[in-house]
Amino acid sequence: MPEIVQWGDIRDQYTDSLLLGNGASMAVHPQFGYGSLFDRAQEIGHITPAVAGIFDRFGVNDFELVLRRLWQASLVNQSLEIPHGRVEEAYEEVRTALISTVRDIHVDYDDALPHLRLIYPFMTHFDTVISLNYDLIVYWSAMLGNRERGSHFKDGFIGGTFTEDWESLRAPYGRATGSTLFFYPHGNLALTRTDDRRESKIGAQDGGRLLDAILDRWEGGATIPLFVCEGTAAHKKKSIESSSYLERVFREVVPALGDSITIYGWSLSEQDQHIVDQITRNPPQKVAISVRGGSQAFAQQAEEKMVRAGVNQVDFFDSESLGCWNNPTEAPGEARVI
Repeated sequence: MPEIVQWGDIRDQYTDSLLLGNGASMAVHPQFGYGSLFDRAQEIGHITPAVAGIFDRFGVNDFELVLRRLWQASLVNQSLEIPHGRVEEAYEEVRTALISTVRDIHVDYDDALPHLRLIYPFMTHFDTVISLNYDLIVYWSAMLGNRERGSHFKDGFIGGTFTEDWESLRAPYGRATGSTLFFYPHGNLALTRTDDRRESKIGAQDGGRLLDAILDRWEGGATIPLFVCEGTAAHKKKSIESSSYLERVFREVVPALGDSITIYGWSLSEQDQHIVDQITRNPPQKVAISVRGGSQAFAQQAEEKMVRAGVNQVDFFDSESLGCWNNPTEAPGEARVI
């Protein structure tokens, strides 16, 4: 059976890249532990029969895809000078359901702050961080780290627009002594599309006000969110191909994560097989995978998948190890060694 060690036992072997799945967000806020955003919206009561009928028409449960298609249909109506009607009403209904759901389930910045203070030092250990989650945990952590350590974390957006030469950002800047680049292969709440097909990032603002700024921007009607959180691997891949930013991250960043990859909170499910395939286009030499609750069944399945993909070394570590993700670096009451 695969051995499950502590993060500290293998930490020094893994410095290239960190990949974060939904388990990383759940470790901060249990409300992120739902099967899908659509299902959660139904549970809360934001999916009315009218909104459910819209999703049924498209045959998907993905807010981003439905909003994008309704947005495009509305633009066509405008260009043909067709008066506002059911398309625009449907768009408003779906957008309202999404905004209400995100507002209800997303953790508040002040509640997340104790976790962020542990997360950003962990992320500085890696050259690259990619998050498959749409929430603001990684963004908030990076911004906190930059306030305390200088411009160490960089997401490739300059002046709100993703730069062509993102690799050049690896050079340390200002008072920062190193750099960590972070990306969102499935998008993020802070990323938006506009009606002229531009993609941009909503500014960090101050602390917890970022979430309100994002929702206000959506409510204003000038943008739609850029994140993919539902569907099969094939469906997610199609959504990725519809976005310049997502496509570039998928094609340029994900296959170039280096010789060592650390995976935290990711189940390697079939819904994310497109990410596994992209990572193993250039198989890393070694992969470290977090395991929750000592699950040997998960470890064995993950090891088989990685070995089949050409990875030479697969290590497993306890997801609650000291010093990894939002876990403290020392046990409660333990004296710090100076």
